[in-house]
Amino acid sequence: MSDKEKIIDSSSSEDTSIPTKINMDSESSKDSSTFEIESHGIDEKKFCQFKKIFVRTSHMFLVLFVTGNLFVQNTKLRDALILRDYTYLFCFVGLTYTSLLFFFLTCLKNPGYVEKNQAEGSKNLHKEGLPNIKLRFCTYCQLEQPIRSRHCEECRRCVNKFDHHCPWLETCIGEKNHKFFWLFVGTTNILICWCIEITWSSFMSYSKWSTWLLKNLLFLFNAQILVISFSITFALFIIHTYFMVTNTTTWERFSRKNITYLKIFKNDSYNPFHQSYLKNIYLFLFSPRDNKWENVYAKFFKTKVNIPSSGSSNVNSENEVQIKIERTKF
Repeated sequence: MSDKEKIIDSSSSEDTSIPTKINMDSESSKDSSTFEIESHGIDEKKFCQFKKIFVRTSHMFLVLFVTGNLFVQNTKLRDALILRDYTYLFCFVGLTYTSLLFFFLTCLKNPGYVEKNQAEGSKNLHKEGLPNIKLRFCTYCQLEQPIRSRHCEECRRCVNKFDHHCPWLETCIGEKNHKFFWLFVGTTNILICWCIEITWSSFMSYSKWSTWLLKNLLFLFNAQILVISFSITFALFIIHTYFMVTNTTTWERFSRKNITYLKIFKNDSYNPFHQSYLKNIYLFLFSPRDNKWENVYAKFFKTKVNIPSSGSSNVNSENEVQIKIERTKF
């Protein structure tokens, strides 16, 4: 073989080795990028778990600190403990643990995550008197969102009858845990009022304000926590009692103009899910199964709303209008 042929042969071998190196580099970069994404997801999950544990532990510690502090100081609770007034003690301790029970039931209960079989079942709904509305397709969960459901970015799931994501409990409030949230807020309101009454009656009077401040410092600290907490829980209790009675949610109330199945109403007072006040309360507190809100929505249109018919439409000629689910980005 001549020198010229050797040079050509060596150059061709070098050329073939270049793409293999490029392929190896691209594969290694893909592996590193996927590893970074996976590690980032793991870190985010760990942070979410830590946040849940921290928030819930902090709430439990705060409740036990404030209530336990009333046993140690010179209060009615301490007098009841000394006099062995077990009825008074049992009611107070029972109310405290009932409030904590509903707190953890709300936290740990499935709020009503949308399952794929439920989403599939809502695809081919045909109801009389329904308008053509667009129901969203969730690109994160890869499913058709049933009516009244919404994707929660914190929980990374779609939730049935979504109300809100509560940072106080670090969970979503949805169809299956909304009643426990309402009971938690209600029992906490009663507990706070009782604690305020005990704290107020335990203040000691002194002639010098400096002595009074020093002796009542812990009571002042308790009173500050209790008053701030009561202002929040009382407002929440009133708001969610209204939502229970009228069968509405926080999301539907404050984002009405952005919700496809509600913004079609020109009158904001229209509530297609209101049946009767007593039935709304029953469904909120005692409903044994998932509610088919598409049926309630259809019944509202059939009985309450007059939809003009057009002879050119085959669907309207049969008095049937299908809910059209169009894939739109979340």
